Amino acid sequence: MNATTSESVPYPATRLLVDALRAQTPPDLEYLITDGFESIVLYDNKALAATVTPTADPKFKVTLTVQARKVKADGNGNESPMPLNDYIDVGVFNGKKDEGKPLFLEKEKFTEGQRTFEITVDQMPTRAGIDPYNKLVDRIADDNVIDVTTP
Repeated sequence: MNATTSESVPYPATRLLVDALRAQTPPDLEYLITDGFESIVLYDNKALAATVTPTADPKFKVTLTVQARKVKADGNGNESPMPLNDYIDVGVFNGKKDEGKPLFLEKEKFTEGQRTFEITVDQMPTRAGIDPYNKLVDRIADDNVIDVTTP
């Protein structure tokens, strides 16, 4: 490669990656590009309660209450609340902590901080929560999933 060729070809940069990702992203998901590449966004997701009740057809109804919070931080650590309009995983699992088999795992749209879900699964669950695989930047990730109890 000679000096003339290298000067005429642009060097790759993160802006090119972000532009390419944004060009392929549907408008309702563009927040993922902004939050992930252009801002410091932190989440405070937490499972508040998870109970299970057997149903008549041998299944199990899980009532799961979770909380989601989103903030934007500046370079000095100051945080400002952000409105929620995000898709976040909600899951119900069977098995030990960190080894559980997913019985239910879906992205749910959050527009408010606290939500309660009623989820029916085929097996007795042991754990349930929000963002169970910690895909989002959350300072306290250990409170995202809790044990399921009987009422």
